[in-house]
Amino acid sequence: MRTTTPSLALLATTAHALPELFIAKRDAALQASPLARGLVKRSSGSGTVQTNVFDILTYSDGGAYYANVTVGTPPQDQVVILDTGSSDLYFDATTAQACMGTGPNSCRGGTFNPKNSNSYNVVDPSPAFNTTFGDGSTASGPFSTDMIGMGDVVLSNVQFGVAEEVNSTSGYAVGLMGIGYSANEASQHQYSNMPEVLRDAHVINSRLYSIFLNSVGETSGSILFGGIDTSRYSGEMVTLDLLTDINTGAVDQFISTVTALSASVSGKATHMFSGGSNSDAAYNQTDSALPVLLDTGSSAWSMDQNVYAQYIAPAFPYVDQQGLCSCTHQNDQTTLTVEFGGKINITVPIREFVIPIYNATTNQPYPYSSSGDTACAFMISPAAATGQGFQTLGDAILRSMYVVFDLDNGQVSLAQAALNSTASPAIHTVAAGASGVAQAINSASYLSAAVQTRSIAAAVAETASFQASTAQSTVGVATGTAAVPADAQVSGTSGSSGTQSGGSSSTTSGSSGSGSTSKAAAARVMVTGGVWSWASMSGVLGVVGASMVLGAGLVL
Repeated sequence: MRTTTPSLALLATTAHALPELFIAKRDAALQASPLARGLVKRSSGSGTVQTNVFDILTYSDGGAYYANVTVGTPPQDQVVILDTGSSDLYFDATTAQACMGTGPNSCRGGTFNPKNSNSYNVVDPSPAFNTTFGDGSTASGPFSTDMIGMGDVVLSNVQFGVAEEVNSTSGYAVGLMGIGYSANEASQHQYSNMPEVLRDAHVINSRLYSIFLNSVGETSGSILFGGIDTSRYSGEMVTLDLLTDINTGAVDQFISTVTALSASVSGKATHMFSGGSNSDAAYNQTDSALPVLLDTGSSAWSMDQNVYAQYIAPAFPYVDQQGLCSCTHQNDQTTLTVEFGGKINITVPIREFVIPIYNATTNQPYPYSSSGDTACAFMISPAAATGQGFQTLGDAILRSMYVVFDLDNGQVSLAQAALNSTASPAIHTVAAGASGVAQAINSASYLSAAVQTRSIAAAVAETASFQASTAQSTVGVATGTAAVPADAQVSGTSGSSGTQSGGSSSTTSGSSGSGSTSKAAAARVMVTGGVWSWASMSGVLGVVGASMVLGAGLVL
């Protein structure tokens, strides 16, 4: 996971304030009074909501991105992994055995006590929520509804899982907010998940959000529901159709294609491959394009092992068989250029995919050589076929991208992220409909796509009523280590930088319901079949992972 710890403060907006979550951590003062008790009815037509997202490297390999939210009345602080590769929201219960201890598999992202909430309701008793992860970790309990606070918005009647039984086999337990299509929920009964609740509560206009993770080492990124912040990217933005799922025949995951790859090492360009289709034809073995799942819950880019051996391994000969190298290579003059859909190039500096690893107990970096070099993980990993037709492209690449996930239209819009930008926010509300993104940007530097012709997974035909209120205080306004909940911090130690602090580790996420493993989780399980795997590093790093372990390792 990562070392960035963005602030959860609500971003300033233009005339239309969109719901935006900042990925970040919170301080002790905020924990004492996380959300003002008084709620004010949210004015209609604001169009967006934003919150901070934060990245913690010291508890997991390669980092993972989290958002601070609250649940219940009065609100209880929670940390959840932000995951575009799954679809359920869940929290660890205070009564779970794992959450009562302090060991390496305990709950570190906050716990939820339903008895302390006067707005809590069970809608489907245990074990309706029954999740199995690829590493053997499990979580089960009821599906329930309650008030959820995020950014400056409090939402009523939101459904989520309560993990009354948690068995995390390879890292700290932590909750998760899946924001993929609700068709992939871990439930026998499909329900409105967060993007749909925000739309149905009239906070945003459609199932759309934009993600800006920011650079490794920075303290804030954000997720903006319902809009686009043009200050967060540079150059052209391009909209691409998503591929269909080969099993369902519908657009129900964020699958795109990598159509070219090249590297620049000390000014010398190396072409690796190019060509292929930005369509379902990319699934054919004769097509050179690489279908990839754009997954914030996964730290690494899991690449077909043959492609890795042919192109990546020769370009980076210093990466050892465990996928490790000296962190001195973070300073190399090396970049990758990744082309998506045959239409847009994203440049990725080496420091975004050569990532420090830390001892989860001491919070200190691991040594790599007798000369004093520290160990870094190389976040492009060889992987065997998943059986899903795609591999996962995680935060190692997504950090360099600004991505607009448009569930309603079955598309993604991509641009080069403006890393570490100090520009003032320029937030544009996106209207519902096929032309919403084009209208919001209204720029010559935008390349639109035709209307998606493939079948798109529909939203839930919800009979429940959702209401949105404006909190008197935003959720998660702290940044850096101060934004980490108290039970997620390592006492008496510190990492190599003041912004690196606890969290939880995970190696590939994906929840599954009714005792089965979700499609995303299944894909992640298969990732370990390559030349080297994250599981092979378990003795060194203290975590394993080929699939998300309730908050331990590389998340999908």
